[in-house]
Amino acid sequence: MRSGEHETEAKNLDRHEHGAAKGIVMIPEISEFSYGFALTNEIVGWLPLSAAPVFPSLIEEGKENGGYDVKLDKPGAPLYLQFKRADYMTRSSATEIKHYGLPLSLPFHRFPITQRKKSFQHTSLVELDDGINLVFYAAPRFHMASEINDAWRSEQVAGRSIFVAPSMIGLIHDDDKHHVAYDAHHTYFCSEPKEISPLTASALGEKILERLASDSRPVRERLPEWLGNIRERRTQARQTQQKIVAEIESARRAARASSDGIDLSYVSVPIGRTALKSEEPETSAPSAPDIRESRALSPEEQTLRAISDEALHGFGAQLLVVQPKN
Repeated sequence: MRSGEHETEAKNLDRHEHGAAKGIVMIPEISEFSYGFALTNEIVGWLPLSAAPVFPSLIEEGKENGGYDVKLDKPGAPLYLQFKRADYMTRSSATEIKHYGLPLSLPFHRFPITQRKKSFQHTSLVELDDGINLVFYAAPRFHMASEINDAWRSEQVAGRSIFVAPSMIGLIHDDDKHHVAYDAHHTYFCSEPKEISPLTASALGEKILERLASDSRPVRERLPEWLGNIRERRTQARQTQQKIVAEIESARRAARASSDGIDLSYVSVPIGRTALKSEEPETSAPSAPDIRESRALSPEEQTLRAISDEALHGFGAQLLVVQPKN
């Protein structure tokens, strides 16, 4: 993309902060926390699947059962979800239509991909989405509190969501703002528009069933592999990010040969809770639960907790273990 086009895109996306009053963008009333909670609870009851969310240690120790409903002697597969909330685009002046001429029908939704200079979370998710793991951005086709309440009552939170594999987007080699825009028929990764194919809830369910059928070993036997894999992916993500940083730095030096240097100090964003900051302010979340005295965990539960902590702190994702119901 040419520099002028980058500037145009940045200016239009910056209207995200200021355009709501003009009716260009309707900021979502729901938080990622609320959407993730509703979606997770609905996925737990999927037929013919069951799904057990494994919460990070600070949460699960406050639950009587430790937060572990995984059937260790049954087959299972890890599902990693990063929850996104979606803006509601109402006018033809939206960048996707006015500047790119995309065949999106108004109104449509879009959600941001965390910028690389803020966190290399997306790079990490692409590395985690290695063909072995099930990894998705999950985003709703609604933005109002009344809509999520209606979807909750009708058990359609998942049915009114899209699931985008990070590998469909691929690695991002710049510091520009990017997002995924979608209506009922098309989904595009922008700023340089690329049409992608998200999964519906039913298609995700079928993919999970296929993954379960491919390996009948019990979860107990597979846990060490899952932990080793996610730690390896986290290490690989750091290495990949270093290469991307080097590419960007080299390009900047070439474009600004007379520059005194390039300040890349922002690159050293730690993997951790900093990586979970949303690009948009969230609505108030419930206060933290009371923490009961933690109980002793079995070796398998300790491994599950370690995987969940890696998912949260390294990838900003929620771990769910999906299993056959019978």
